[in-house]
Amino acid sequence: MPTTVPIPSPEILCDTLSPAQPIRQKRKKQMSKRFQKGYVYIAGQQWYGRYRRDIPDQEKREYPSVVLGPRKEMTKLEARHKLMAIIEKEGLNDTTYLETLAMTAETFNDVADAWELKRLPQLRISTQKSAPGQIAKHLRPFFGLLVLDSIKTGTVNEWIGTLHLAPKTVHNQWKQFRIIMNWHSQQKDEPKRAWYPTLPTIPHVEQRWFTQAEMRQIIDASHGQYKVFFRLAGATGLRFGELAGLHVEDIVDGVVYARRSIYRGMEVEVKTIKGYRGVCIDSDTVAMLKALLGGRTTGRIFQGERGAPLDNHVIVGEMLKPICKRLGIAPGGCHAFRHGRNSHMDMNHVPEKFKTNQMGHSSLRVNNIYTHYSDEFVRDTVERLALSCTLVHTN
Repeated sequence: MPTTVPIPSPEILCDTLSPAQPIRQKRKKQMSKRFQKGYVYIAGQQWYGRYRRDIPDQEKREYPSVVLGPRKEMTKLEARHKLMAIIEKEGLNDTTYLETLAMTAETFNDVADAWELKRLPQLRISTQKSAPGQIAKHLRPFFGLLVLDSIKTGTVNEWIGTLHLAPKTVHNQWKQFRIIMNWHSQQKDEPKRAWYPTLPTIPHVEQRWFTQAEMRQIIDASHGQYKVFFRLAGATGLRFGELAGLHVEDIVDGVVYARRSIYRGMEVEVKTIKGYRGVCIDSDTVAMLKALLGGRTTGRIFQGERGAPLDNHVIVGEMLKPICKRLGIAPGGCHAFRHGRNSHMDMNHVPEKFKTNQMGHSSLRVNNIYTHYSDEFVRDTVERLALSCTLVHTN
């Protein structure tokens, strides 16, 4: 008869058999543990190079691209030599690269966290409200985990390529990135970091500005406090927030003092130090203000519903643009009064220093951005200059 082999119970099996070990997938050899040269390629009219870079505590490696130089000025061999110099400068072929990096690695997220904690509270309220969201949306997703020393011009260009934003917005985000990084360098007494990105060209579109004739039409077509508001905007060139933040006490002997601004319904400081200023106004505008105020001696001059500050979007969308449409003139926002005031002073040869003080600009360069010339002024100027010339008769 066949011999029956007894089957051990599950309890005995558990006591006698060692537990199965999980299968461990070994990480690929680090790039810093083997020699690499990278490779070069042509895109458009430039030589580019790519290589691999390990990141501490991350399985996935970086695969950065760097600009090496113009195709017409560099051979392939020269491009290879330049790429190799970059790899050697970063120490990527050094066997201790990853260990050294892990000890001192500081990422963009670390720097951004410190900037938001220490520097941001010192900035304007509007920046405090808007910057964290922009950083979280446009900067952290790309740069967040990158080690600072790994962020090169090629890295920045890759980031720019991922942004599907208007050119001006791309420039603003690049500016925000530099502000954060340069602040970090300043805290460590290090020189500012330099990158040379390829930024999109901002198309030139002239800012809408109101001529004196257009301002008069808009003011005549307005009613109540808005007639005075638009009159004061054209007579002073104050920003919308500065106008909305004016109190009765800010009007003294024909001078309007800009002491605060309105941002999202809150009273905050004016935009710049130069923004704290006194702007002289003409006697007719003073009379209109007195008529609006009656005997009132305190409070905001212009008020929305239930005494709330005026809202820019409401004034422009519900008041200013409909008036422009009825008048048959090109629509513009409240900033068009500011540009118009600066242009009017320039066309009347007002001294530069006076213009800068009245507008609250930091420099003449900014004044120039706000200066526009009407067709009539250009034509009159050309004719005036022509009269001062002596005609040359030719045989």
